[in-house]
Amino acid sequence: MRALSVRAKLMLLYLLVTLAGLLIFGLMSYGALQYACLQGKRTHLQGREDRLISLLKENKAKGVRETLNEQLRNYARATHEGNLFHIHNLDGSLLFPTEGIDHDWALPANDDCSRPVFSSVTVDNQPALVMCHTIMLDGQMVRLHIGGSLDEETYILRKYRSALFLLMPGVLFFSSVCGYFLSRHALKPVDRMTRATLGIGIGNLSQRLPVPSAKDEIQHLAVAWNQLLARLDAAVSRLSQFSADASHDLRTSITVMLATAQLSLHRHRSEEEYRDGLEKIVTECRTASTLLDALLSLAQSDNFVHEVAFKKIDLCALVVNGCRRVEDLAESSGILLDWYLPPETVYIEGDELLLQRLLGILLDNAIRYTPKSGEIRAEVSLAADNALVTVRDTGVGMSEDVRLHVFDRFYQADLRERKSKAGSGLGLSIGRWIADAHGAELTVESTPQQGSVFQIKFPVRVTISALEPVFARK
Repeated sequence: MRALSVRAKLMLLYLLVTLAGLLIFGLMSYGALQYACLQGKRTHLQGREDRLISLLKENKAKGVRETLNEQLRNYARATHEGNLFHIHNLDGSLLFPTEGIDHDWALPANDDCSRPVFSSVTVDNQPALVMCHTIMLDGQMVRLHIGGSLDEETYILRKYRSALFLLMPGVLFFSSVCGYFLSRHALKPVDRMTRATLGIGIGNLSQRLPVPSAKDEIQHLAVAWNQLLARLDAAVSRLSQFSADASHDLRTSITVMLATAQLSLHRHRSEEEYRDGLEKIVTECRTASTLLDALLSLAQSDNFVHEVAFKKIDLCALVVNGCRRVEDLAESSGILLDWYLPPETVYIEGDELLLQRLLGILLDNAIRYTPKSGEIRAEVSLAADNALVTVRDTGVGMSEDVRLHVFDRFYQADLRERKSKAGSGLGLSIGRWIADAHGAELTVESTPQQGSVFQIKFPVRVTISALEPVFARK
């Protein structure tokens, strides 16, 4: 069954449903016909009883001198199936006929037949229906048995059953053919989507699947796949752009380092010139290392759940250490860096290395996009049950459109216009990933040419000691 195509499965399902419907219809219709035939026979037997009673009353009113036995015999001769007509006394003795009887239809003794009771019997190897009813006959209570042959009803039921068996294979064959064409028609949109999918590759992700006009599940599937292709196309485009930019940056850094080193080796230079060359090489190494580190962190981000190790961390000490790591870089760029701590030590649960990475990303971005003579400030504060880490800068800021996409992977704003400020397009996406892993919220507010404010809101904090406010300026 698993190896069958969807079209074959739909056809078989349609065939099975049709077969089940035919069986249910056949059984119900056969039962209804059988009930109708038996009900008609019961009405016929009750009519014969009524005619017998009416006949005896008319004979009595006319003064007929025949005995009861003679009147019953005449009735039996003149009535169809008169041989299926018996009368018993209440004690069980036979009242009519008194001779020539070869069968007895007496019901069980515990059934008084005060109301008509019907039972099926076999007479001369033929099915018959017998009615038993206690009535007043010629001034005495007797038990009347009137029978009727079921040959005609049995014949009708047999013919109807045969017709059902003969029609069922034809109906099933017709249903299978209809099921095949219906499934083929229903899966035509899927076939078109399949052919279109086979033509989509990494080089033409802009193509889309055909969307059926009918608002059904297949249309929803096509729309969902087109949305997925749109997201994939955007991601691949950003990845391609980032790869080109990263390749250019790495090639530039390597070229600069190689040229500087070769120049220093082939030409005698003063100590100051050697130091300048080495500083240039160190700067280019840091740029390339930052890019490669971002790529490595991004590649490992999917396995973050298995690598993170939470423990109690002094958030104030974390911010101070993070600022001191980049204070030389800020000073060399002519940027004023300071930090502010609350009067109480704040502890959170987290991974210290990852949180250092997160704070380093925010501070590195602030230094990268803050011009000379600008200011950067890192703050730790408390708000209700949250611990807040805020990084403010007076840099170039960002527009609303850039702010909405700044956490997307490989996203870079105005990369070509800011080659000296170019990043990897990965830092903030990694920062959002680290914040999410800690259950924290990383947000940004920014105004073009006025600066940006990045804030990390941790959901749990523990205050254990009180200190004086700390304000440091570098």
